Amino acid sequence: MDIDLQACAAGDQEAWSNFVTETAGLVLAAVRRTAGKQLDHPQMPDIDDVVQSIYVRLLANNGRLMLKYDPERSAISTWLTLIARSVTIDVLRRKRLPQVPLVDHDRPEQSQGSPVHGSGSLESVAPMQVLTGRQRLVLTLLFEDGRTVAEAARFLGVGAQTVRSTKHKALERLRKHLGLENKADDE
Repeated sequence: MDIDLQACAAGDQEAWSNFVTETAGLVLAAVRRTAGKQLDHPQMPDIDDVVQSIYVRLLANNGRLMLKYDPERSAISTWLTLIARSVTIDVLRRKRLPQVPLVDHDRPEQSQGSPVHGSGSLESVAPMQVLTGRQRLVLTLLFEDGRTVAEAARFLGVGAQTVRSTKHKALERLRKHLGLENKADDE
């Protein structure tokens, strides 16, 4: 790649045009690898918007990022790929799908502050009030709604490991509350 980052940072239009032409494929590939199928969702940003955000980040603060590039530390393709990945992750975090509230506001509360027990619900067989809102929601998704860990993770907008961890901590808390700390694990 024949790229003059100093000229790009200084505002040279021809150098910038050459830079974008030379790096567009690399940047696009890095965005696709990083974002994966998330960009297919209608509420997520268009891939062109993500690519544009990367180039805007490079120009920000008078091209500070471009001026900091050190060819002794990495190839320009490696450096640009890292920036593209970082910006893509930032954009996806800002555009993340709407989150489900941690507290279930749809269920009416009794005057004593304990949830109303419905037949067949987790609340009818376990003291759910000892759990956090997130723990109650995860257990409800997994056990009442019959969702898989992956489905619950997608629904909540978190990773599958977060769902597993929350489930484990919730069951641990219930066991402790019921005095069953040393009983069988998870189910």
